[in-house]
Amino acid sequence: MDFTDLKNQMDKIVNEYKVPGIDCILYKDHEMLFRYYTGMSDIENNKKMNGNELYFIFSMTKMLTCTSALQLYEKGKFLMTDPISKYMPEFETMKVKSDDSDTGYVTAKNPITVKDLFTMSAGFDYDLNAPYFKKAIAENKTSTRELVGALSEAVLGFEPGTNFRYSLCHDVLGALIEIWSGIKLGEYMKENLFEPLGMKETFFGLPKNEEQLSKMAARYTFDRNKSDLPLRLQLLCLYNLSDEYQSGGAGLVSCAEDYSLFLDAIACGGVAKNGNRILSPATVELMGMNHLKGKQLAEFEIGRPGYGYGLGVRTHIDKSESNSLTPIGEFGWDGAASAFSLVDPKNNISFSYFQHVHNSECMKIQYETKNVLYACLEK
Repeated sequence: MDFTDLKNQMDKIVNEYKVPGIDCILYKDHEMLFRYYTGMSDIENNKKMNGNELYFIFSMTKMLTCTSALQLYEKGKFLMTDPISKYMPEFETMKVKSDDSDTGYVTAKNPITVKDLFTMSAGFDYDLNAPYFKKAIAENKTSTRELVGALSEAVLGFEPGTNFRYSLCHDVLGALIEIWSGIKLGEYMKENLFEPLGMKETFFGLPKNEEQLSKMAARYTFDRNKSDLPLRLQLLCLYNLSDEYQSGGAGLVSCAEDYSLFLDAIACGGVAKNGNRILSPATVELMGMNHLKGKQLAEFEIGRPGYGYGLGVRTHIDKSESNSLTPIGEFGWDGAASAFSLVDPKNNISFSYFQHVHNSECMKIQYETKNVLYACLEK
């Protein structure tokens, strides 16, 4: 194996795609094969990357939330076919958008199931400014459970289980984790993922002290059509609806080293490099297989040809349609600031890639990097 081309790809991302700084880690069979960081973590303050940066990982949170829920699935806390109203009664009667109704909606025929949440098939959207959220916050109902409960007032975009739409489904799953476990989502993750895996710098919300704040990589946005330079953004996460709210879909802060420990465990059948098991091999297999069919799959593939969607992850299902050299069954997800993850359970390979830039050429970077990586593994 020769990773010269992978290093060159990382340099290309910084030099040609105007990403200030990146950090990536490659594992195989619990062995770190490649680690590289380059560029600037803070352009304005002339601060170079040092590999200890913290990031808002946004939707990279989703894999950790789904893993947590799957741990509870293994413990018999729920079935995938359970209606979520079994645990949150306010979701029993839902409204569905209808052009044939004077009100603009009708009563849903299908219940929202737990599996609908995993597979983004519930019909929710990603409107964080919806009136029901504003009303709940005004009434000081700001916990994860209370704000997710407010989502029961939403008008669904389609009958649950019939379509695919990326949405707040995994935030709802986060609230269910609190119900099933009896503790807050962040506490559950700390006890059952972070501590067993040795993830020491992963947490919900904003930095808690000066040390954490000093490690936060500056956050930028970039649009090549408007400027040749990235534009610095405020250091905040819009998905944190309140100080109490813990977003199962996008609320975590983490770092490359922590996240790579998580991915390595998933890639190796649910067993971490320190020997602790977080999932069974059967559950990892269930997570990474495609669960969409027909119209659902067609809707997902519009943005990711050759990929299906598992339990919170994209999954490679057709090399002839995708832009990827990765094997069938490779899975993972990405985040709003263009970080992405790769898990290859057939070969016990995982790859963590972090940057803190919105609106960069994220999908181009992702496909190019995965292809260079797999070519390097054969050298």
